[in-house]
Amino acid sequence: MTEGAKARARRIFALVAEAEARAHGVPLDEVHFHEVGAVDSIADIVAIAVAVDDLAPDGVVLGDLPCGHGTVRCQHGLIPVPAPATAFIAEACGLVFAPVDVEGELVTPTGAAVAGALRTQAALPERFAIRRIGMGAGKRAYDTPGILRAMIVEPLP
Repeated sequence: MTEGAKARARRIFALVAEAEARAHGVPLDEVHFHEVGAVDSIADIVAIAVAVDDLAPDGVVLGDLPCGHGTVRCQHGLIPVPAPATAFIAEACGLVFAPVDVEGELVTPTGAAVAGALRTQAALPERFAIRRIGMGAGKRAYDTPGILRAMIVEPLP
């Protein structure tokens, strides 16, 4: 990994650690990683950090995040959506949620941390051309597709 990718990954991990510490009322050095401890979350964070470093975008535009409702089951039982760590990350990074009519967790602490660490703008340029598109799908079954789309855009005059 390049130093830039390492720095991005560290920032994402730090956001999750700080939020988990706050959620559990413990010092940062006593945080037990529920979400980031999973191998798939570690791989996701590292892969995203490497990809963003390789793409070297001028900025990352991120609009409102969809917020489901209800509860999610975790190690501590049922907790409200958004999960406390997700809410703390959103608060710390100024992320905005838009309620949607989906029962369940649509933004995880890892997802919020990635969004918070990478976002540089909240809105697309007034005019732009799409140069590349990437898409990925989540594994959970909801009434709406769990798809994330990323685009490389070129602002136009």
